[in-house]
Amino acid sequence: MTTISANGEGQQYDPTKIWTTLLTNRAYFGGLLVLDHSLRRSRSRYQLKVMVTRDVERDEEYMRAFVAAGIPTIVVDKIEPAPRDGKVNRGTWEKLAPWSFTEYERVVLLDSDQIILQNIDYMMEFELPDGWIASTHACTCNPRKLSHYSKDWVPENCAFTAANQETGEPALITESSPNNHHLLNSGTVVLRPSKQQYDALMDAMNTHPDVPNMLFFDQDLLAIVYRGKWKPLPYAFNALKPMRDCHASLWKDEDVRILHYILNKPWKSRSYNNDRIESTHKLWWDEYADVEKDWVNSPDEQKRELWKSVVVPIVAQE
Repeated sequence: MTTISANGEGQQYDPTKIWTTLLTNRAYFGGLLVLDHSLRRSRSRYQLKVMVTRDVERDEEYMRAFVAAGIPTIVVDKIEPAPRDGKVNRGTWEKLAPWSFTEYERVVLLDSDQIILQNIDYMMEFELPDGWIASTHACTCNPRKLSHYSKDWVPENCAFTAANQETGEPALITESSPNNHHLLNSGTVVLRPSKQQYDALMDAMNTHPDVPNMLFFDQDLLAIVYRGKWKPLPYAFNALKPMRDCHASLWKDEDVRILHYILNKPWKSRSYNNDRIESTHKLWWDEYADVEKDWVNSPDEQKRELWKSVVVPIVAQE
């Protein structure tokens, strides 16, 4: 693992803890820029460092774009389960890499299709027991009725249905909780890097019988390895956009700290439905407008050119 630092803007960060996200290709770069910009706007005391794969590292123009953005990169090696019957369940297993970042006291894993709406430094500061992680529950309502999801993914089994609808406090997890309450969403994960825990994750990835059929890769593995050892965070720290509709009694716009654009991405189209879910895309585009202004009006010619070659092709222009 190597670390490449980009030029910052004079912001003083606490170097002992970082936010991180994973990029495996160019497609999510617009999302990354919005995530980083919104973290800075919220005056976080901690820096975002983006994990990139070896394929990304070989893309020299793309790497220059990270430098232009002032976002340091951490190059991570490929992580993949051992083959089972000659087949490999390929996915975003590199999201497990932060457990090996033992130079940091704490790492918070975010997804690059999120936007920060309020300061989230609390996640760097609360007490987390050794060997534990913190995350938000998975929403298992399955409002789209996707046939490949488990048949017990229905609203009455969803942990958010059991949450305190007034305060947003999550349901406590006990052994008698429905199985769905033990599931987490890895869009936001608070962890303390540890070689021991990283090795345990790698061992489980390579040996657990459920791995070949996992739909959500790292997320499903974390739910197994940390069963009974993860602290549920309020939904506001990873507010999945469909929940604004399927958990309308829980969702309060003014409480949301991290909005997570699962499913269709806002940068795919500048026009969107004015309903409870898709209307949230306006927040993303408003943030993106500030990013665009910074790059397009930059005195740095290379930054302006990188905007045209790296960002414009992967973000809707109309």
